[in-house]
Amino acid sequence: MEAQIRLRDIQIVWAAKVFRLLGMIGYGRVLIEGIERTRFGATFFGWILGYRRSFRTLDEAERAVRPYSKGGHENPARLELSRVAKPSDYAAFYYLRDRLPCIKKIFDMGGSVGNLYYCYIDYVPLGTDAVWTVYDLPENIRLGRTMASDSNVDNLQFTDDLQNANGADLLIVSGSLHYFDKPMPEFVGNLAQRPKYILINRTPLTEGPEFAVVQDARHIRVACKLYNRSKLIADFNRLGYRVVGEWHAAELRLVVVDRPSSSVVAYTGLWLEHS
Repeated sequence: MEAQIRLRDIQIVWAAKVFRLLGMIGYGRVLIEGIERTRFGATFFGWILGYRRSFRTLDEAERAVRPYSKGGHENPARLELSRVAKPSDYAAFYYLRDRLPCIKKIFDMGGSVGNLYYCYIDYVPLGTDAVWTVYDLPENIRLGRTMASDSNVDNLQFTDDLQNANGADLLIVSGSLHYFDKPMPEFVGNLAQRPKYILINRTPLTEGPEFAVVQDARHIRVACKLYNRSKLIADFNRLGYRVVGEWHAAELRLVVVDRPSSSVVAYTGLWLEHS
């Protein structure tokens, strides 16, 4: 069975490479998307591209990639800490600095083992009374707590309960919004005490219909959902939030093999504030 999975994986990887190159050519892009819209084409892409095709839902993408995920979100390679800020972090620093005196409670959704905390404290000094809480998977939480304890970090906490986001001054969703099937405005709207500030960073957004794909980073593969940018912002607006800043995370891009025109040339960052 493992040999069959490896062979199938090799076939999918090479097919994706071929279609990716074809999609970079104007006529090739038209051909791929024309075929994809037909019933035969959808079946064909489903067979030849496997987990590298696009999916209607996040659940479909997760089921398709599961045999090839290489550990998914709990792959140790995802847990490596980096204190070096990425280019898209500097926009976040710009909005954070002037607002730090008002921020005492931070809730970091999908924050792994506290990667962002260890990076940000070198660039944006947090108050001694500020508490940074990370929500993530159980194994990541366990490792994060061990690392925080070994580093004598007192103001970094971990939780598996999303309700701990209640009363947060700042909600951070950096590099993780697209892994949640529940839209972020819906989650925020259900909080009894909503955050004053919301930082969304490094997420692939689309201006077309929402769909799901699999991110292939070679050492790890995870399913993600491309939310519609305009709808996301409009839903936050209805909750009383306004977009104060928006930027491109040009260091990240996402190729949609069977929908080349829907590929994301740069991820997006947003800073929102409640009126």
